[in-house]
Amino acid sequence: MDETLIDTLFSRFSAGRTPDKTDFNASKMFSLLEDPFGIWCTFHAPAEEAVNELNRYENLKVRTDRNSRDAWIKEHFPGVEFVSATNDTDRFKGTLRAMAEGKPAVANAALWNLPASVYGSINLLRRVDEGNSVFGPYHYRIVQFKRAHDLKEHYALQVSLLNHILADIQGYTPRYCRVELKGKTTEVDYLEHEERLERELAYFRLIRDGKAKPEAHKPPKAANPPWRVYANKMVEQSKDLQMLPALSAEMRQCLKIYGMFSTDDVARAGLEKLRGILEEPYATDAYYNSVAYLHHKPVLKEEGHFPPPAKKRNLYFDFEATETFTKDNQSFVYLIGIWDKEEDKYVSFVAKTPEEEIKIFEQFYDYIKDPANTVLYHWTEYEAKKMRKMAQENKHDEQKLNLLVSLCYDLKVAVQKAFYLPAPSFSLKAAAPAFGFSWRQDDCGAMDSMVYFTNWLKTGRDELLQKVLMYNEDDCKAMLYLENKLKEADILKLK
Repeated sequence: MDETLIDTLFSRFSAGRTPDKTDFNASKMFSLLEDPFGIWCTFHAPAEEAVNELNRYENLKVRTDRNSRDAWIKEHFPGVEFVSATNDTDRFKGTLRAMAEGKPAVANAALWNLPASVYGSINLLRRVDEGNSVFGPYHYRIVQFKRAHDLKEHYALQVSLLNHILADIQGYTPRYCRVELKGKTTEVDYLEHEERLERELAYFRLIRDGKAKPEAHKPPKAANPPWRVYANKMVEQSKDLQMLPALSAEMRQCLKIYGMFSTDDVARAGLEKLRGILEEPYATDAYYNSVAYLHHKPVLKEEGHFPPPAKKRNLYFDFEATETFTKDNQSFVYLIGIWDKEEDKYVSFVAKTPEEEIKIFEQFYDYIKDPANTVLYHWTEYEAKKMRKMAQENKHDEQKLNLLVSLCYDLKVAVQKAFYLPAPSFSLKAAAPAFGFSWRQDDCGAMDSMVYFTNWLKTGRDELLQKVLMYNEDDCKAMLYLENKLKEADILKLK
């Protein structure tokens, strides 16, 4: 083994330092494409505004993925060497050493090109005995593992960047990189993505250097953690045009050209001026949404859609579904929660396994008792679609499931047809807080609840399940809360 070669490569591609935030990590490709404002915050927002929010779902997924990935690698590449190191420097050196030794496969690899301000981690490098690299009459190619059924845009660009770094180091450019997806293998053509990759890296440098400031997203997820709280605050306080639900980036830019930078600007501009800038229905939607913000009141679009058709029994329900974090990653509804308006109580049905899923739907059906005098309120079409699908798959319970569907009333559809709200979207997490509702737990959202449920199954710790039930109960109560607030509200009407 040529230690001089290893030292030379390390010296050249480390440039005498270790990676820092000014360098682009290939793992940040999703953020660059989908959350560039979060990237901007890393460099230009006050450091004290960062709020670390533990992502239990992602952490559990990463651990599970790593275990299944390592098992697959050991099975398919018996001579693989796993690079183990306690710091980034040793991991990069260990990767170079394994490649110089000609290992048939190198897992947990790390490669840098810090003179170019890029670096990244590679799940697996596999040796190919053709072509000449700096290491000898062979070269390495990349294999990455992704928990998805299809190749996503950021996966292709991420692996292309890793391939670019690998090519610079080994002096040989593989054209194809392999991505192992759920149940299938796909090849990424580096040449097809090379030009787009250069554009995205140039965009990163503009953001880093303060020459470009991307838009944030709509609250309550204006950016990803640790900048979510800060981004939400900035968008809300500035009354940014992102607070208007219906407008595209191009439409927002048109309004800015005409001097409208906030919802207040839009409201004061007047409907006729907006109609000269935007097509319908976007002009009307933008105007009345802005009026709702200006007066802190809902604006009635059209009568007849609200309030919903109350019956003797009014039940507000919500499902929680999860992955099982096993090899098959089977998803199932593990919780049906109901807020019973007349009984003023929360009711829940829990399934521990996919096989028990149909049983909690039977319990749901039995709870109804009087279908003719019952309405089931939900938010978005997910619940009704899920039950229709189950009806097709479970002939024994088809009649019961179809009856449940017939009782469903999508409260989101009713609210969206009836009102312009002082809210950035019609998601329950945006609409209910606009009228003062808050969830009781900061550490349990939809994704967190999957992790708490999974850990409850493993440990039997009742407090974990209670956190899931509390989160679901709040989801159910949020619907009734919003309905009541809209019934009581001092409502503006279209002119």
